[in-house]
Amino acid sequence: MESLEDWKKILKEMSSQNRVCILVEGKRDFAKLSSFNIQNIYTLKGKRFYDVVEEIIENCDLCIILFDLDKHGEKMTQKFQQLLSSEGVEIDTSFREFLRNFNIEEIENIP
Repeated sequence: MESLEDWKKILKEMSSQNRVCILVEGKRDFAKLSSFNIQNIYTLKGKRFYDVVEEIIENCDLCIILFDLDKHGEKMTQKFQQLLSSEGVEIDTSFREFLRNFNIEEIENIP
Protein backbone atom coordinates (compact mmCIF):
# COMPACT_ATOMS: atom_id res chain seq x y z
CA MET A 1 0.00 0.00 0.00
CA GLU A 2 1.34 3.38 -0.94
CA SER A 3 -1.61 5.76 -0.83
CA LEU A 4 -4.94 6.14 0.93
CA GLU A 5 -6.62 5.17 -2.34
CA ASP A 6 -4.63 1.90 -2.33
CA TRP A 7 -5.63 1.42 1.31
CA LYS A 8 -9.33 1.86 0.50
CA LYS A 9 -9.17 -0.42 -2.53
CA ILE A 10 -7.37 -3.25 -0.71
CA LEU A 11 -9.61 -2.96 2.36
CA LYS A 12 -12.69 -3.05 0.13
CA GLU A 13 -11.39 -6.18 -1.64
CA MET A 14 -10.57 -7.92 1.62
CA SER A 15 -13.91 -7.03 3.20
CA SER A 16 -15.74 -8.75 0.36
CA GLN A 17 -14.02 -12.06 1.07
CA ASN A 18 -15.80 -14.83 2.90
CA ARG A 19 -15.28 -14.93 6.70
CA VAL A 20 -13.39 -11.61 6.85
CA CYS A 21 -14.67 -8.73 8.97
CA ILE A 22 -13.68 -5.19 9.88
CA LEU A 23 -14.06 -4.16 13.53
CA VAL A 24 -14.60 -0.46 14.34
CA GLU A 25 -15.60 1.50 17.42
CA GLY A 26 -18.77 3.34 16.47
CA LYS A 27 -21.45 4.23 13.98
CA ARG A 28 -19.55 7.18 12.45
CA ASP A 29 -16.63 4.84 11.70
CA PHE A 30 -19.14 2.39 10.23
CA ALA A 31 -20.67 5.14 8.08
CA LYS A 32 -17.28 6.32 6.80
CA LEU A 33 -16.13 2.84 5.78
CA SER A 34 -19.53 2.07 4.25
CA SER A 35 -19.16 5.19 2.10
CA PHE A 36 -16.09 3.47 0.55
CA ASN A 37 -18.24 0.36 -0.16
CA ILE A 38 -16.45 -1.64 2.51
CA GLN A 39 -18.46 -4.62 3.76
CA ASN A 40 -18.72 -6.90 6.80
CA ILE A 41 -18.22 -4.10 9.32
CA TYR A 42 -18.84 -4.85 13.00
CA THR A 43 -19.20 -2.04 15.54
CA LEU A 44 -18.76 -2.07 19.30
CA LYS A 45 -21.17 0.74 20.06
CA GLY A 46 -23.92 -0.38 22.41
CA LYS A 47 -22.72 -3.97 22.65
CA ARG A 48 -20.85 -5.90 25.29
CA PHE A 49 -17.30 -6.89 24.32
CA TYR A 50 -17.97 -10.57 24.70
CA ASP A 51 -21.10 -10.42 22.52
CA VAL A 52 -19.01 -8.87 19.74
CA VAL A 53 -16.24 -11.42 20.24
CA GLU A 54 -18.75 -14.27 20.12
CA GLU A 55 -20.31 -12.94 16.91
CA ILE A 56 -16.90 -12.58 15.26
CA ILE A 57 -15.76 -16.06 16.35
CA GLU A 58 -18.90 -17.58 14.81
CA ASN A 59 -18.64 -15.69 11.50
CA CYS A 60 -15.00 -14.79 10.81
CA ASP A 61 -11.59 -16.34 10.41
CA LEU A 62 -9.85 -12.98 9.90
CA CYS A 63 -10.66 -9.76 11.75
CA ILE A 64 -9.20 -6.45 10.60
CA ILE A 65 -9.18 -4.19 13.65
CA LEU A 66 -9.66 -0.53 12.77
CA PHE A 67 -9.99 1.29 16.05
CA ASP A 68 -8.95 4.94 16.38
CA LEU A 69 -5.25 5.63 16.84
CA ASP A 70 -5.59 7.28 20.25
CA LYS A 71 -4.87 5.83 23.73
CA HIS A 72 -8.34 4.36 24.03
CA GLY A 73 -8.05 2.77 20.58
CA GLU A 74 -4.66 1.28 21.48
CA LYS A 75 -6.08 -0.36 24.61
CA MET A 76 -9.10 -1.67 22.75
CA THR A 77 -6.92 -3.05 19.93
CA GLN A 78 -4.76 -4.96 22.40
CA LYS A 79 -7.80 -6.30 24.26
CA PHE A 80 -9.58 -7.52 21.13
CA GLN A 81 -6.36 -8.91 19.64
CA GLN A 82 -5.92 -11.00 22.76
CA LEU A 83 -9.56 -12.12 23.01
CA LEU A 84 -9.98 -13.02 19.34
CA SER A 85 -6.58 -14.61 18.72
CA SER A 86 -7.04 -16.82 21.80
CA GLU A 87 -10.17 -18.14 20.04
CA GLY A 88 -8.30 -18.84 16.80
CA VAL A 89 -9.31 -15.75 14.82
CA GLU A 90 -6.47 -14.24 12.79
CA ILE A 91 -5.96 -10.52 13.47
CA ASP A 92 -4.79 -7.85 11.03
CA THR A 93 -3.86 -4.40 12.35
CA SER A 94 -1.80 -3.34 9.32
CA PHE A 95 -4.60 -1.17 7.91
CA ARG A 96 -4.81 0.68 11.21
CA GLU A 97 -1.05 1.12 11.41
CA PHE A 98 -0.90 2.39 7.81
CA LEU A 99 -3.05 5.39 8.82
CA ARG A 100 -0.22 6.63 11.07
CA ASN A 101 1.65 7.64 7.89
CA PHE A 102 -1.09 10.19 7.23
CA ASN A 103 -1.53 11.41 10.81
CA ILE A 104 -5.09 10.15 10.81
CA GLU A 105 -6.18 9.39 14.35
CA GLU A 106 -9.89 8.76 13.85
CA ILE A 107 -11.38 6.37 11.34
CA GLU A 108 -14.31 8.72 10.73
CA ASN A 109 -11.83 11.37 9.49
CA ILE A 110 -10.37 9.36 6.63
CA PRO A 111 -10.67 11.56 3.53
